Amino acid sequence: MKKVGVLYICTGEYWKFWRDFYTSSEQYFLNDAEVHYYIFTDNAHLLDIVNSRIHPIYLKAMEWPFSTLKRFEFFHLNRGLFISTEYLFFCNANLLFLKNIFLDQLFVKNTLLAVKHPGFENSKPGCFTDEKNVNSLAFIKRNKNSKYVCGGFNGGQTIDFLRMSEYLMNNINLDLEKDIVAIWHDESHLNNYVERNRELFLVKSSDFCKPEEYKNKDTFVTVRNKSHLISLKHKGLSYLIRGFFIKIYKKFKI
Repeated sequence: MKKVGVLYICTGEYWKFWRDFYTSSEQYFLNDAEVHYYIFTDNAHLLDIVNSRIHPIYLKAMEWPFSTLKRFEFFHLNRGLFISTEYLFFCNANLLFLKNIFLDQLFVKNTLLAVKHPGFENSKPGCFTDEKNVNSLAFIKRNKNSKYVCGGFNGGQTIDFLRMSEYLMNNINLDLEKDIVAIWHDESHLNNYVERNRELFLVKSSDFCKPEEYKNKDTFVTVRNKSHLISLKHKGLSYLIRGFFIKIYKKFKI
């Protein structure tokens, strides 16, 4: 049985999502593998968990957007913990699994996995919210076959995932040295990597992982509305406006 690592960040209030995420994962996610959970958290109760497949890692809560922007750095710096795994998956704290997912659904010829962003499933590349600053290492030149992926669910064979993590960490830190923060943080850098390495990725339809308001019969993973459990004011006005835009887009198909 293959060993899989789930990378899960829940600092600050995000600990509130852990129990439901874990329960749904144990029921539906990769029952054909031995799944281990690497929880990056500052919550005392989660840090005290005693379970052979749950591995708490202390991580101090950071100001927005560094809690998301630095995630690939967290993974790279702790890479020694994952060396015994064959696959790694990053899962946003507010995900829930709804249906059985098996490894052979996710990897056939490709070594990495991403999911189309539900707000841009049928949009032309010119409508993507890419980083437009040519001085940023997240800057992308698109073509008609480009896809915009979400940042909340991705994974792959451990060696390839960690190689990606190191690359993204370096690019993000080089941007920061120039006082540049990409428009959608780590998601912008991830899209740059997917664009440059298309042959490595299986990119699933956004139906595979979809917000709870829009899930359908083809949805395997749903994204819970964070505002039902925690305040999102720390993310700033631009994040809230983007969420509003995506809701309007999905409702009226503009």
